[in-house]
Amino acid sequence: MAPPRMKITIAFALASTPVLAFTPPALRARPRLVARSPGHLLTSTAAAAVEEKPEGSSRMAASFNLAKNIMGAGAISLPGSIAAIGDVKGAIFPAMGIMSLLAYVSAYTFALLGKECERNKAKNYDELWSKTVGEKSLWVISTSVAITTLLACTAYSMIIGDLTSALAGSMGVTGWAASRSTAILGMTGLVITPLCFLKSLSALSFTSLAGVFAVIFSTVVMGVRYLDGSYLAGGKFFLTAPFTPAFGALRNGWALDHMTFVVLSCLGTAFLTHFNAPAFYSDMAAKDAKEKTDKFVQVTAMGYASSTLVFAAMMFFGFGTFGSATSGNIFVNYAPSDSLAFLCRIATVFSITFTYPLAFVGLKNSVLSLLGKQTKPSEGFNACLTMGLLSVMTGAALLIQDLGFIAALTGSLMGSLIIYVFPGMFKYKRLKKQAGGQAMNLGDFASTYGLMGLGAVLGVIGVAVASLRQFTTLLG
Repeated sequence: MAPPRMKITIAFALASTPVLAFTPPALRARPRLVARSPGHLLTSTAAAAVEEKPEGSSRMAASFNLAKNIMGAGAISLPGSIAAIGDVKGAIFPAMGIMSLLAYVSAYTFALLGKECERNKAKNYDELWSKTVGEKSLWVISTSVAITTLLACTAYSMIIGDLTSALAGSMGVTGWAASRSTAILGMTGLVITPLCFLKSLSALSFTSLAGVFAVIFSTVVMGVRYLDGSYLAGGKFFLTAPFTPAFGALRNGWALDHMTFVVLSCLGTAFLTHFNAPAFYSDMAAKDAKEKTDKFVQVTAMGYASSTLVFAAMMFFGFGTFGSATSGNIFVNYAPSDSLAFLCRIATVFSITFTYPLAFVGLKNSVLSLLGKQTKPSEGFNACLTMGLLSVMTGAALLIQDLGFIAALTGSLMGSLIIYVFPGMFKYKRLKKQAGGQAMNLGDFASTYGLMGLGAVLGVIGVAVASLRQFTTLLG
């Protein structure tokens, strides 16, 4: 029997914030609260959370919860990812085409996980893994959760640092007091650390809805600034913006070359909600298995479609305003004196700050599971582990300044596994067992190996491109 700490119902917390869908998932339901291992999220998850699932969700309620699950911190990096493939406004359209394709495949594998849960009578992710892949390898899930939430919390620290520093500048603070490093260290020491030591996180359940509000409000503000021309030459904020909008200055075009993997990886983070698929499926209210499966497919389609529309708007307005100057954190581009951007930053910092401990719970529980701690650790051990993990993530956030790199790394490294490889593996194991030693038909072979192969290619090349782009000049 699997250890208690390996019972996973993840909400990639990166998804519960206003953007990196870094966000992980049930973190969106609303019912009672339960601690669980985390993910969005940034993107997905969505998002490592504490929350409970509603009993017998209706189609509309489940669709809304799934959309909340997907719309997380990962979205912040999407506009900037377009700059990897071009520096003209036309680059938006191939990027949206790629996003639509990945949204379809991500929705397919999310629905596939629900179907596999039904076929294997599994109620959560670790139970599905145990019944298909094997209980002895459950450590793979704990490791995946640990890495995903580690990257998510690092991204959260970076976002908090970027935006808190910008907020300080907007309020007239200058010098070291308004620096990014001061913001990260100050917020970590004064706010995040105490939150991570809370014994109960039930009071933080509101962050799910707050994150969605921040994403939608930010999208509206980005649309307003795109349409009013405030950042165009001669516009109200053109001279005070940290980065001057640039179009056609570098490539004067777009190309789907090796840099396309940056877009693919960031989208992998945005759509990363799959650890929560079993929880969503088990929540479906239905008369029988067929109705439940059909309903789950419809919920998946509606959740991913609505989230994709919001992401498309963010990409269009963000990149359409700043072009190749678009940062990995889109909110960094807006002027300190922009009052609407000021509100976006406040909403985002508030949401991410209180989402951080939810993701951190998932990280800590996964590490405890990997360490073989099946019982509650002593207060001393818990304190050392908490401070150790916070130190690692804070240090990484201080050293790495490009949020787009963390988003791309999360999507390529973990998104490729969780969105493509794991679902393909579950389907392969089931079909192989059904075949009883006989060869699988061509369609089944192509669908399973195709998913696993796609994940492997996106993972290996995505990590390589993101790393070379961040740490070398080989890719320009």
